Amino acid sequence: MLRSLLLATMIGLMGFTASAANYYETTTEEEHIMPAGDDRWVPWPWAMVQPFPWSDIQGLWKVEQGDFTSYFALKVVRQKSTGIRQLQVKQFDGDTCRVLATGVGIERSNKVLAQMTSKLGATYRVQLSAFSEKDLQDLTIPPLKGDMPTEAVMVLSMGALDNKGIEGMVHMQIMKISAHLTQKVCLEDIKK
Repeated sequence: MLRSLLLATMIGLMGFTASAANYYETTTEEEHIMPAGDDRWVPWPWAMVQPFPWSDIQGLWKVEQGDFTSYFALKVVRQKSTGIRQLQVKQFDGDTCRVLATGVGIERSNKVLAQMTSKLGATYRVQLSAFSEKDLQDLTIPPLKGDMPTEAVMVLSMGALDNKGIEGMVHMQIMKISAHLTQKVCLEDIKK
């Protein structure tokens, strides 16, 4: 009796472990949420986070790194009860412009942190930070990939919710492509 109870418990634990492992596997539907990895050291090359650019953040933004392309619609909203600014974040697939995930971000220490939830329920963290190109003048480190010459650089970092620091996150330059928040702009950009 005790032996069969122990056997049943072990089989149950093995099934739970297998289902837990499957929970963290990426489905085909969600494989475009974030790039596979990032081999740059952190904090790379910008040391001083600039004040968050609330007045210019709203619009459609694009990130590209290797084979990964994604669009982010960013909209500034205020809580009615407190007046605190928040950033509504919507992520679009870089190939189809389908909505991949949505979330809301709040500012902490000049960075906006958002918890994103995908259409299939996966959760992850997005961080937006502003840096100055002037921080790069004395460094020999290559900048993040991006074709827009600007004095200010926006960096989008993505990673699992359980990451305590930025070391486990993927970091990409994010570039504003439109002040409009429509999927139409995304679709037009894909055709280019």
